[in-house]
Amino acid sequence: MKNIYTFLLSLCLLGLATISKADPDPNFHIYICWGQSNMEGNAPVPSSETVGVDERFQLLYSANDCSRGDRKMGQWYTAIPPLARCFHNQNLGFGPIDYFGRTMVENLDPAIRVGVIVVGVGGADIQLFEKNNYQSYLNSAANWLQNYAKEYGGNPYGRIIEMAKIAKEVGVIKGILVHQGETNSGQSNWPNRLKGVYENMLSDLGLKASEVPLLVGEVRYTGPCSGHNNVIKNVPNVISTAHVISAQGCEAANDEYHFSVDGYKLLGKRYAEKMLELLGDNPVQQVDLSVSAAVTVESEPGKVEISVNKENDAINRVDIYADGEKIASDQMSYVWEDVAQGDHTIWAVGYDNQNKEYTTSKVKVNIMKPQTPFNGTPAKIPGKIEAEEFDYGGEGNAYHDADEQNRNGGERNEGVDMSNTAIGYTQTGEWIEYTVEVEKDGDYIVESRVASGSNGAAFTLYMDNTFIIPGDDGTPGGFVNVPNTGDWETFTTVETKLNKLSKGVHVLKLEITGDWVDLDYLDFKFVGSEDSHITDYASSGNSLPDGLYFAYDASGKLVKTIIIQNAYSSELGQGFYILKNAEGKSYPMLIK
Repeated sequence: MKNIYTFLLSLCLLGLATISKADPDPNFHIYICWGQSNMEGNAPVPSSETVGVDERFQLLYSANDCSRGDRKMGQWYTAIPPLARCFHNQNLGFGPIDYFGRTMVENLDPAIRVGVIVVGVGGADIQLFEKNNYQSYLNSAANWLQNYAKEYGGNPYGRIIEMAKIAKEVGVIKGILVHQGETNSGQSNWPNRLKGVYENMLSDLGLKASEVPLLVGEVRYTGPCSGHNNVIKNVPNVISTAHVISAQGCEAANDEYHFSVDGYKLLGKRYAEKMLELLGDNPVQQVDLSVSAAVTVESEPGKVEISVNKENDAINRVDIYADGEKIASDQMSYVWEDVAQGDHTIWAVGYDNQNKEYTTSKVKVNIMKPQTPFNGTPAKIPGKIEAEEFDYGGEGNAYHDADEQNRNGGERNEGVDMSNTAIGYTQTGEWIEYTVEVEKDGDYIVESRVASGSNGAAFTLYMDNTFIIPGDDGTPGGFVNVPNTGDWETFTTVETKLNKLSKGVHVLKLEITGDWVDLDYLDFKFVGSEDSHITDYASSGNSLPDGLYFAYDASGKLVKTIIIQNAYSSELGQGFYILKNAEGKSYPMLIK
């Protein structure tokens, strides 16, 4: 049973105070995204990708008013694809920026919103984005490309600048993303032309290269343009603030130039991963407002006492939220009662005189369910314990796993990496617990059904947090060393002697001490007790040393494994036996 605990959560409400006209929100991060068809998105939009988009991911619509009437140029919307333009035919428009933005808001502090401006023109040469050369290019371009450009007022570069200036009124431009080059495939001067477009954007928007990096995506690794990646790799040598985003392994579409939905997802995530790296650990602007929460954890229902401390008069109202719902309006303190077992999140939203929002970080709290046996009653020792049948009680209570994900596909909704028959993907420091009942005092062995595809896998066992595996010198602190069985599905049985176990209900803890143990079960077997005695033995005139023995009957069948310590267990019954020790030496024994 875990002790009641109380802790304080300190959250800083985020944003900057305003005096008259609202300043741009430093926690609204804007990204300019431009290029040709792979940037605008050439995959059909799956219906599943049009729902559940976080409202923190916003799109500033950059094309002329869509004839469907659902979007207007220069206005903000939740970033539901398509993001570039209307795409009336074939439901196209899913691209890398969809999962760039989704990955960003998923990993950034909840106080931060992400906005994108997407301008993409399929088939366009980089000249279309050169502000002094675009018109001559369009004059000789195909009609279909001219029509694409018309959706951006006939000047895609100019539309980028126009939209970016609107975005700067409410947020801060943090980066420029580009995916272009198929039409310029293999042109060695392409990095220098890209540099010209980048520097023009920085100059026209009053931005600093050191504060607005350029992320350049590779083209497909298959198809006629794949060689252009050798040119793209040279971009950081020309633009010091540029970073190349790999397209290796991004699934291709059934054509020569584009990616599939999954390919765009992976590429978008890679853009985001690089941007998150560049932003660093704490990209949030803060004001003086904090939240403290005293959480008492006994068993469900739990109770959380929340209070807000305000030191800045710019914030005149605060609402408190938990698990996605507002639980208190315009209050500085609140007692959240009847909290169910499990993880919960608490945060607050402050408002200034302009009704501008400032959101705190979300902090998890946990109400634990009392630790209970998997089957409702303790597992019996002696007996077999299936590895996946560990106690209920959750992370930090009945087990500890390095991450929250079950990577082994089991049906049980826990963080332990387990299938329906075994646990795996284990890493050093992880542990699981089982409530057990030892039926009698005495000596035991455990047979562990294990597998591993690597060297050095190992674990140890505790009973009520006391080692029960003897070390090499006989003192507690030993391990079960798991051999490399050559494959994760190739199991073998390892037998281990234990220290004496005492009768009663206990908590058995298994701790991983060497990575990558796969465990099917633990089978505990009773092998003797202190009050046993030897009736008689014959050993060719030699004394019988203490130790672990395998007892075979006269026909050569293994009867039992026993431990001899100055005495012999009477469990074998009367008869003639051959005892073999771990070294294979044999001793005949007669029990009268």
